[in-house]
Amino acid sequence: DHSMHAERFFVNVGELRSIVEAMKQGKALVVVGTTSTRTLESLFWLGVKRLQGLPNSDNVKELELGQFDWIPLGVVDPNISPVSALNALIDGMSDHETISGQTSLMITPNSYKFKVIDHLITNFHAPDSTLMLLVSAFLGKQSSITGIYEDAQRKGYRFLSYGDACLFSRPGKKLPVERK
Repeated sequence: DHSMHAERFFVNVGELRSIVEAMKQGKALVVVGTTSTRTLESLFWLGVKRLQGLPNSDNVKELELGQFDWIPLGVVDPNISPVSALNALIDGMSDHETISGQTSLMITPNSYKFKVIDHLITNFHAPDSTLMLLVSAFLGKQSSITGIYEDAQRKGYRFLSYGDACLFSRPGKKLPVERK
């Protein structure tokens, strides 16, 4: 029963086009921060809205995604690819333009399935925060985040905004390792 706050986002079309090209080439997407994660996942759902011709999906300067808007969108057509959804937002735009809007997307364990993000660099968040829920959902098992945080505390890692960073990978996703 938490009302998720809205975050504003501004994304350069050229940068989003680079992300789409990387995805087409099968490259892993490593995202820094939970705000970037929510933004890219929201852009996927906003692209789905546009592909489905839903109202208010044409103005790329005032896009909006509500807290649970993704649920009915995923039911209508669960096979829309991230590349198709993101392309729906940038088709016909030049690289110097910007897509903007706000998102209240709430990412929680056991319900949200990530569509865009493969790897996440983030800090250690406060327990019982929506950011902790996002990381827990990303890892796929709510109980695993507790063990990770307990281990980090035992090892003296620092938490919150000025703490240590960590790299998480979505289950089944591996970072490419270049061997020499």
